[in-house]
Amino acid sequence: MGFDDPNDEGNSSRYHTGKECVEAECHNPAGTAWSPYWCFECNVKRMKGIAKSLQEISDSFKADEQMEVEW
Repeated sequence: MGFDDPNDEGNSSRYHTGKECVEAECHNPAGTAWSPYWCFECNVKRMKGIAKSLQEISDSFKADEQMEVEW
């Protein structure tokens, strides 16, 4: 996926907003094709965290479905 590729066009300075990243202690330029609020590095962490949370939710649904079948 392009969001975690530093060479992807979506992570170029073209998308910088002129503001700093919203993460505390981060002063990198904010703005990628995926969000105007985070810098590339913080956006990668954010997107991977979202993906992990969604995977956990999906896995819990699968576990619930298996329990229902076993009943």
